[in-house]
Amino acid sequence: MRSRRNWIALMLVLVMAAVPMLALGEGGVSLTIGQVSEVANLNPTMYPRTPDTNVQFLIFDGLVKPQPDLSFGPGLAESWDVSEDGKLYTFHLVKNAKWHDGEPFTAADVVFTFTSLADPSYVGGAESRVDSVVGAAEHRAGTADSVSGIKAVDDYTVTFELSAANAAFLGQLNMCILPKHLLGDIAPGEWDKADFNRNPIGTGKYKFVKWESGQYIELTKNPDYYGTQPSIDTIYYRFGDQTTLTAALINGEIDVVESVEPSEVELLSATGTAAAYTYPTLNMYYIGLNQLNANLKDLKVRQAMSHALDKATIVETVFGEYAFATDDIFPENHWSHSTDVTSYPYDPAKAEALLQEAGYVKNTATGIYEKDGAPLHLIYDMVTKGQAQADMAQLVQQYFKAVGIDMEIREQDFATLAFTRLLPQDANGQGRAVTADDFDMFTLGFGVEVDPDEYRNYFVSTATPPNGMNFISYNNPAADELFAKSINLTAIEDREACYHEIAKVISDDIPWIPLYGNLSIAGVSNRVQNFAADFRGITYQIENWNIQ
Repeated sequence: MRSRRNWIALMLVLVMAAVPMLALGEGGVSLTIGQVSEVANLNPTMYPRTPDTNVQFLIFDGLVKPQPDLSFGPGLAESWDVSEDGKLYTFHLVKNAKWHDGEPFTAADVVFTFTSLADPSYVGGAESRVDSVVGAAEHRAGTADSVSGIKAVDDYTVTFELSAANAAFLGQLNMCILPKHLLGDIAPGEWDKADFNRNPIGTGKYKFVKWESGQYIELTKNPDYYGTQPSIDTIYYRFGDQTTLTAALINGEIDVVESVEPSEVELLSATGTAAAYTYPTLNMYYIGLNQLNANLKDLKVRQAMSHALDKATIVETVFGEYAFATDDIFPENHWSHSTDVTSYPYDPAKAEALLQEAGYVKNTATGIYEKDGAPLHLIYDMVTKGQAQADMAQLVQQYFKAVGIDMEIREQDFATLAFTRLLPQDANGQGRAVTADDFDMFTLGFGVEVDPDEYRNYFVSTATPPNGMNFISYNNPAADELFAKSINLTAIEDREACYHEIAKVISDDIPWIPLYGNLSIAGVSNRVQNFAADFRGITYQIENWNIQ
């Protein structure tokens, strides 16, 4: 699979690229970043994903900021106090922050942002971040006009009262703050249609300038930023296919490519003008299985699919040294990771035996198992991202076919996968419940911000769309109870033990088939000095970058 076809395609683009695709960066020090997936929207409370947050973190700031050691440091809150019983958090805000339109940032913006997450109309994937706050449930149910546990003491002091001590609470606050003066008159349920999504105003290092759909987003340095000023005046985020972006990096049209293929690392090094920058992440990639699907709701079928895949060979073939097979849903370099999970070693004979136990009979003419005359046919939805993902899908298809499972690959952009299949909408554009017909299975990556509590929104039974991101309709009372227990624990050893129990339960049920964890690979021009990136995102340390 890791053939020379990527190299040949890339060299063709290099030969043909006599004229730059865009003339960018006139006036001041500029930097162009390329990424395959275009931003979906710039409102950080509307189902953010990595391509979105890469840009959002430049425009907006959070109350707190994650640190490399998985702790939290100051953001728009310069300090905070926690009561002895762990139920009252008092945040002291910076006094010199301004919104990009000149309006002052105050406690009212913080109260507005987090209260909106509990609004009855809000649907954006961040609902669970305020679950532990007193009054959030009542506001969400429509029996209270506000969240009683969130209060502005004065313009620069905010308190959050929790129903019980919650060690994950700082992690739940790790999200961008929104301007009340611009969104306060729009119901959160209508934010997905707001002009703000494409013309945002934040408090961050960079101001939004322009978004040319399908081409680029332009940002300019915020001269009034309250924190460390970056040295780069203008940032362009450019979108395109993987091969074209890497060619543009080599040609000097792009300074950083957010993600490059493992097969391109050697070629980058050979150019002398750019290099690969490899860094660890808190990511894992998986196949999500729709528990409403007539075939996939059967545990034996899910077990058979797990035994059918030689994950180690898939990962080695496609990613080489830049990834590793995993059996756990929690990233291997995070404290929540467990080695005590149920694994499903590669065993094609066992996979077929399990299908037979589930009542499937192999059609000797097609080699595909059938039940009640219907072939075991599954559609595998994936995002068009790069050759590595395409190669992986083809290998998965081959392994399934070898045990009698017919798998069809369906590629699409992320917006189609997310908002047509995983988070479907009704005829009026409103979120609706997932059905068995929306999708069979899909592959995506999952990245932990800092705290594993965010998994709760993907697995608890009450978080199915449109009320959360449990796309697969997973429902296990034992998992629900463990996730509920996890947010009331404060000692790290107790939390670790609880997440290990969660990992075991989910590995027994297999609503996700964990595939691999990986190292991220960015392509970086030699003219970018002091480049640094880590699990928090490629642009999180941009104030340290310089252009030679």
